[in-house]
Amino acid sequence: MKKLLILALCLLGICNARAEMMTAQEIILTEVYHMQPWDSKESDEKVDFQHGNRIYASIEGNQLSVDTGTGEYAYVEVTNQENGDVVAEEEFEGETTMYIPQSGEYELYIYTESGTVMAGEFSVE
Repeated sequence: MKKLLILALCLLGICNARAEMMTAQEIILTEVYHMQPWDSKESDEKVDFQHGNRIYASIEGNQLSVDTGTGEYAYVEVTNQENGDVVAEEEFEGETTMYIPQSGEYELYIYTESGTVMAGEFSVE
């Protein structure tokens, strides 16, 4: 009975470790800029500054996922922190997944149709 229990615990530990390695790591995004035209007829309306909470980015292995939380158009740019080269860029609507070709430290910039710019840093191992 002890051997069966030990075997079950070992198997559970192996499965748990594998599942933990497969989870995506959220990228912390910071609002860098938000533009609202001065001559807009909407300027008298209350501005909702909670828009950044809808945008989500995560990295799982070499796969970068970005979701605007709405169906709006956005542009994503990933740059290498070491040399400043753009390693990936894409225009998309709603959400996208991008492949980051090699390991390193990267910066992520998300430009939305509404004028919001979000930025974050992540690593690919």
